[in-house]
Amino acid sequence: MPIRAKDESGFTLIMTVIGITLVALLAAVAVTAVTGSAQVTGRDIQRKQAYEAAIAGINEYSYHLHANSAYWSKCTEAAASGEPSALNQVGSTANRRPVPGGSGATYALELIPATGHEKCVPTTLETATSSMLEGLEPMRGTFRVRATGFSGKAKVSVIATFKPASFLDYVYFTQLETSDPVTYANEELRNAAQRQCTKTIYEGRYTTPLENASGQFLNWEGKVTTSESNAEFCDVISFVGADNIKGPMHTNDAFVFCGSPTLGSEASDSIEVSYPKEPGWFQTKMLPREGYGCSGSNANVKGTWRVNSPALIPPETNSELATIAEERFRFKGEVSICLEGSTMKVGRGKSCTESSLYSGAFPVNGVIYDSNENNECKTEYSPFNVAYETTGVNTCGNVNIVKGEYAKPLTIAAANNVLIMSNVKKTTEEGMLGLIATNFIRIYHPVKLHPEECLLLLCHENTSITGCYGNASGSMENPTIEAALLALQHSVIVDNYRCGAQLGTLTIKGALAQKFRGAVGTTGNSGYVKNYEYDKRLKTTEPPSFIEPVKSDWVIGRETVE
Repeated sequence: MPIRAKDESGFTLIMTVIGITLVALLAAVAVTAVTGSAQVTGRDIQRKQAYEAAIAGINEYSYHLHANSAYWSKCTEAAASGEPSALNQVGSTANRRPVPGGSGATYALELIPATGHEKCVPTTLETATSSMLEGLEPMRGTFRVRATGFSGKAKVSVIATFKPASFLDYVYFTQLETSDPVTYANEELRNAAQRQCTKTIYEGRYTTPLENASGQFLNWEGKVTTSESNAEFCDVISFVGADNIKGPMHTNDAFVFCGSPTLGSEASDSIEVSYPKEPGWFQTKMLPREGYGCSGSNANVKGTWRVNSPALIPPETNSELATIAEERFRFKGEVSICLEGSTMKVGRGKSCTESSLYSGAFPVNGVIYDSNENNECKTEYSPFNVAYETTGVNTCGNVNIVKGEYAKPLTIAAANNVLIMSNVKKTTEEGMLGLIATNFIRIYHPVKLHPEECLLLLCHENTSITGCYGNASGSMENPTIEAALLALQHSVIVDNYRCGAQLGTLTIKGALAQKFRGAVGTTGNSGYVKNYEYDKRLKTTEPPSFIEPVKSDWVIGRETVE
């Protein structure tokens, strides 16, 4: 009997219905996913716009603060008459301003009072200071502003902590981009340099040759000349193509380029000059007596270039630290210090151990001060023909850093000079060192000297020793200094920098601040090549009681997104 196959038409219909249902479900899922994605994307866009609005608020406040450094002290009354205000006391965002550009985003600014205060009080400078500026470490002297950006339903807040601009905001700071007057050949020229070379380029440093007290031109020997073409001008010091300064920089002067130096390591590094006009830098060949064809370029400036930046003015001395240091950490006359982790040895004169003054832990407040014996110091310094005595005690407040390995925060200040005689390095991340000299911070560099002969341009008649015959035993090759260095009235400089063969690279990891630009060698011939690297910890942390400028701008020390 023949067997018939079963009819499958019903099965096919069922499968078709199931298939259509699955397609419909997949389509619904897809539509839901797309809709959800669009909503998420929309929220992301609004949040980004809110964040940008908050940053716009911080930028607006910074702009007013740069234009008027006392802007903060007016609290919510700081906005100009007739100008829409975004300023509010803490806890309110009622006053808002639209972000330019028509995005619809707005921002509000809240003034966050100092610890223990309810609001900013603008009645007097004293009430504003006490109610806004933090009074305790580690945030002493800072104030905070919260900017809240609004876009649609999104809201983002950014807190900016403002602090006075500090020398420690820069890996490299100078007041004047020219040689220290002590580096000129004789007393007549040194006196002339003190009169003329303490001006900035904008003030006319290179418009007039060096002159004696009677207004007569002087040549390179310090003798009177009637010809300006034979007259000596202030030294021109250029950044050259091999220079690599890794971090933010500032000068109260203008920079000079010979080639294309690398300044800054990223766009966030400010490269600031107080010169008021663009471009704010000069080619070496543009300046007097430097017309040998050395062109310059800013092609390798990686940081953000800024002209007309407010000048930072240091105090005359570091004597304020004498009152901060505990009594047993106040020394007088020449001392030598050996840093050994979190302990140290201090000796009178040339040794850390002989005539011992102290041996033990770092001071609790981290400050050491060395003053001049009898409050005076008559010894003058010249970087040429330096001969290091091994005995005797100088009455000047000089500190010799004989050994420099440290594990804790410490600031060492000298009423006269600091002499660095070894590598200076931290042994822990907690370690942070400040070295502050009223006059010079010197790098130890012994050379062979001869009392009878003088090599042209390698020595001056400042001592009975007039000849220089190369590096001597003890010269440091490729030294590293991990510290914040500040020379208030003179320079960070290498002793005998014109003498002897090159000794490699001088690496400074931290910050270097000085009045005049100190020489560390001569190009390709002697001393050291520079390698300066910024310690980014200095943006928010500093060595104990490190000296601040007496006149400065406000800068953002930290931004926090809430």
